[in-house]
Amino acid sequence: MKIPYYLSDFFINQQSSVPYLACRALPFPHGFTTRLGGVSHGNGLDTLDLGAADTAETEENRRRFAGAFGLPRQALFYAKQVHGTRIETVTAKDCGRTFTCDGFVTRERGLLLAVKTADCLPLLLGDPEAGVIAAVHAGWRGTIAGIATHAVSAMVALGASPTRILAAIGPCIHRDCYEVDAPFFAAVKEKNEALTAFVTPLPHKEGHYLADLVAMNRYLLLSAGLSEENLYASGFCTACASELLFSHRANGGKRGLMMAGICLGEPKT
Repeated sequence: MKIPYYLSDFFINQQSSVPYLACRALPFPHGFTTRLGGVSHGNGLDTLDLGAADTAETEENRRRFAGAFGLPRQALFYAKQVHGTRIETVTAKDCGRTFTCDGFVTRERGLLLAVKTADCLPLLLGDPEAGVIAAVHAGWRGTIAGIATHAVSAMVALGASPTRILAAIGPCIHRDCYEVDAPFFAAVKEKNEALTAFVTPLPHKEGHYLADLVAMNRYLLLSAGLSEENLYASGFCTACASELLFSHRANGGKRGLMMAGICLGEPKT
């Protein structure tokens, strides 16, 4: 399959066996995977499933993803994601631990912080001066509960400054493909009424709306003190580009999981 090229702040890095999307402005090793470059197969998992099925094929894919950044498999941090707001601050001592959370933050080198998505919004953050990074899984529940702001707070606790933090929003389902219902709108209104500005009624379908996860998270990041010029979004919609990216909606639930990962490079010796 030919990979499309987009003239934007993002590009597809094909230097390793695992192609991944990266943001030109983010000065840390990082990447948003596609569904290409792996060994998994069947039931929508072709070929780089990184978490929908916990198999030997998935483990090989995880090894390849870590290897794309010159890191061993054990350096890869990921979690059982629960659509909450918990952000784990991790160090090398946490390698091999099992986590239940929706984001990681660290200031240690050699750790690949990753989150899994297949329509939800992946967010990678970094403060170059403080050397603090974060990876965040922002599904709609986590978004309206403010996980983006929780991540910024966790970074600040390690010495980051909101005005220095760079944020890269990876592929997720976009507004025109994300139809939601009245209970969704009610939940947004209850949790954070300001975010209802990004849930647009469908004029010819009463009780149905289009939700904009990208705009919601941009709003939350700006509210947390990030600068507009430090926010970048990939422009890729997972549902529209389901041949390149895993999409839960576009593939009727038969899909693998991508990863968005970021690290500070090899440990200092």
